[in-house]
Amino acid sequence: MYVVNLNREVYVTALIVVAGIVLGMFNYEPSWFDTRPHYYHMTYNSKEQCQEAREQIKDRGTVCTDKHDLYKTK
Repeated sequence: MYVVNLNREVYVTALIVVAGIVLGMFNYEPSWFDTRPHYYHMTYNSKEQCQEAREQIKDRGTVCTDKHDLYKTK
């Protein structure tokens, strides 16, 4: 078994690459990093009705669940 001796530059490069990917993801889709709490808003009869209501609210913090409940951030 061979042991690879990696020098400090490799670790720094890997750290910079990972940090760049995370920051790039934040710029691309900041809602992935949204930690605000979601509050119950209303229950709908179907997924389609919930999605339509979600689009009308136009808040990026709205979420439809599998039980057709709509939650939104305040």
